[in-house]
Amino acid sequence: ISGDCTYYTPGPGSCGETATEDEMVVAVNMSQMNNGVNPNENEHCNKYVYIKGAKGQVKARIVDTCPGCRSRRAETFSIVFRAVCGNLAMGRCSILW
Repeated sequence: ISGDCTYYTPGPGSCGETATEDEMVVAVNMSQMNNGVNPNENEHCNKYVYIKGAKGQVKARIVDTCPGCRSRRAETFSIVFRAVCGNLAMGRCSILW
């Protein structure tokens, strides 16, 4: 999927856990996450995706939903963003995932 990437601060995720800043994790936009009544039981939770940007590629685990993200956007922790996009000051970058 061609899209874009932003980053966010760790907190409780829609998959029912709280990840830490040093984990390679991703929040998927609402339309692609497609949460049901109980988002903790979403089939996408804990699956892995590859995220590739201008600076590199990582394997990240899906742990959350990004309610403010448009379709095709992934939101990651800063460790992932730096690995695939570079400097956090960019705020957003193009990715394949």
